[in-house]
Amino acid sequence: MLNLPSESECAERLKELVLERGLRCGCNDTRGFYWLRKKACFECKNRSCKATLYLKGLTKMRGSKLPFRIWLGAIYLYVIDQSVTATEIQKQLGHDTYSSIWQLLATIRKLDIEISELREKYKTENDNTNVIPDRLMHLWWLDFHQTFFFRQPSEVQDGIWNWLIDF
Repeated sequence: MLNLPSESECAERLKELVLERGLRCGCNDTRGFYWLRKKACFECKNRSCKATLYLKGLTKMRGSKLPFRIWLGAIYLYVIDQSVTATEIQKQLGHDTYSSIWQLLATIRKLDIEISELREKYKTENDNTNVIPDRLMHLWWLDFHQTFFFRQPSEVQDGIWNWLIDF
């Protein structure tokens, strides 16, 4: 079993990283957002808008019912070994449902492939620049820069969360 942070620790760190990037609302109000603890979401400070933004909705985890810590552990295992199986991930994470882990692994692989297309689009729009934002890096890139083999998921979670944040 992996040494994963608790669900609340994962959510708190993800929330901090989202705030560091800055949130913008569709109403273009400059007052920003505040955190609603009861709903575990951000809400626009504009009284006429009150748009709510949930953490998973701001990431590539959108629509998933799996906990943050399961995503963190699965991506961590995928980065270490891209040929990892859903059975191995299920065993390492101690999750009871194979089908949800299989779907998660398929999603991670799909997202990793889609990054190639986004990178090319970014390079084209930015005059073939060699400076690519971290969020457009392949997952294997995290392995080289974070030395995953010698660290626990809790130590490298910022790299994973930054890759998952969608905006």
